Amino acid sequence: MKLKHFSISNILNGKFLVGKRVLSLLPVIIVAVVLISIYINFRYSIERNIKEINKLEKEVEYLNKKHSEQKADYQKQTQMLELEKILIARGIKISKEEPKQVILIKKDTAQNISK
Repeated sequence: MKLKHFSISNILNGKFLVGKRVLSLLPVIIVAVVLISIYINFRYSIERNIKEINKLEKEVEYLNKKHSEQKADYQKQTQMLELEKILIARGIKISKEEPKQVILIKKDTAQNISK
């Protein structure tokens, strides 16, 4: 085993790359580099997919909540419509105006306020 050809100057000027041992391992090195590149590419694509899945899960959750709210509103409107039909059949009219609030003030309180 000769180590005299393996020196820092050979590494720095690149002479170790043209040696017989390195050239015999060149196909293995190329395959390793290609496999590492493919691995890195797959990792990035998986990370992008995970981010997209999380985004879509949040959107589905939001849409489910919105659907539930709209369904509840629809059910309330249909119940009000059915009630209105029953009341009209009995001869009761439904007011279209907002209900007004009547506040009763006792005479003692009204006199204290005006003073």
